[in-house]
Order: sequence, then C-alpha cells, then structure tokens
Amino acid sequence: MKLPRLLTGALLLIFLAAPAHAAPQVGHVRLAHLSPDTPAVDVYLYPFGGDRPKLVLDAVPYGGVSPYQNLGAGQYTVAMRPAGASADTPPVLSANVRVEGGHAYTVAGMGPYKSIRLQVLNDTMELPDGKAGLRVIAASLKERVVTVSAGDLEEDLRFADTPEYTEVDAAMQKITAAAGDETASADVRLAPGSTNTVVVLDGDRGLQLLPLTDAAAPGVTPKGAVDTGMGGLADSGPPVWLVALAGVGVLAVASVLLRLRPRSGGTT
Repeated sequence: MKLPRLLTGALLLIFLAAPAHAAPQVGHVRLAHLSPDTPAVDVYLYPFGGDRPKLVLDAVPYGGVSPYQNLGAGQYTVAMRPAGASADTPPVLSANVRVEGGHAYTVAGMGPYKSIRLQVLNDTMELPDGKAGLRVIAASLKERVVTVSAGDLEEDLRFADTPEYTEVDAAMQKITAAAGDETASADVRLAPGSTNTVVVLDGDRGLQLLPLTDAAAPGVTPKGAVDTGMGGLADSGPPVWLVALAGVGVLAVASVLLRLRPRSGGTT
C-alpha cells in the first residue's frame, strides 16, 4: 500500500504545481498610423520569419487605430508598405514584436515621413486599487510641443513622444492639450485597473484628441479584441477590422469607424 500512496502524493504535487507554470497563451496587438505627413499605408502582420501574412490592412490613414487582435504568444513582424503596393514591394519600415500571453501592445508608425519608425508600446501594467494608467502620445506635427494636463498631471510633450503610463485616479478625467492659442480637450472615463491612451492629432482646425481604452486590466482581454486566425483561434469567417479615424474635420470624441477588409488571413 505504500507505493500507491507515494504515487498519489507525487501526482497531487504535480497537479498543484501545474497552474504556476501555465501562463496565458494569448496576447493582444493593435496597429496604428500616427505619422501626420505620411500617406496611407498597407499594414502587414507576419509570423516571425514567415513570408505569408496572417493579416493585411489596406490604406490605413493617419489617425487610424485598429482594434486589438488576439495572437498566440510568440514573435511577429509588422511591416508597412505604401497603400496599393504589391506584397513583394520592400516595406517602408518593419519591426518585430514579442507577444507575451496576457499582455497587450500597440505597434504605431511614429515621427515625420523622412524618419518614420515603428514603435512597440506595452499597453499593460499593474496598478494599485482605485487607480488607472494614462499616457498621452504627441502625434501633432503642426504643434511640435504640447502641454498636457489631466487632474494633477501636467507635462510638456514633444512631437513623437511616447511616455510611460502615469497613475491617476480612476474617474472621469478632463484631458487637455494646449500649444500657444490652440487647445483641445476631451472627457475620458478611466476605469479602475485600466490603461488608457490619448493621442494628440493634427486636425483641420487645430489639435484633436483621440481617446483609446487599452487593456481593461492586466490579463484581461481588451474590449472588442478579435481573432486573427493564429494559434487555432480562427473563427469560421475572416476577421473584420474597424479603424477609428480621427483625421481632418472629424471630432476625436465622436470618431468615425471605417471598416477595412483584410486581403489575406487564416492559418498557414
């Protein structure tokens, strides 16, 4: 009887230890075009080292931000090509992003056209009770320095700055960006434990703000995240992408959603 008891004890220890090593296997990535003087681009998402895209977004304009995409944990490559260019055209720029399970990321084209770069931003952080994370991204080329305020937070941001999140009270916050005589503001509800981004954009008549909800909380799927068809997550049909347009003449707080149809998708 001793041997079965030992085996039972060993199996119990293995069972209890397993969850500690079972990290979430799904992460979340969204793509953004935040370079004011760069024309619309086609955005490709590849598995690292692969030449067949899992997803293609056509003609993404300045101010366009996709919903989060559910991705299996691992490494991927994001590439941008001029809108309408063939898939074998060398990309204008590309970047690798390592996706960890339970984490969210934004991959954004940033800076002026002549020195545009892809920036990988971590959208997940641990926060104290009653707090939210807030960051403001300066993507206005007309106003290269903006002063941003939200509650007790006030900071000067230069064009293409991508600061870390600041802990703020989880509440309705009035976010304001000012430069000279130009001012734009938006009331943004910040949920406890959430991370949030406000993008300062060039509009037709001055600055505009685009508020974005990032991760709802660490380890929680961002609201509206959709499957790309990677890692066995594919739905029966192709994924549908929506891009929030906060460009010329459109109020950021009532941004228009543009539906983009992927040109390629599914599992390999």
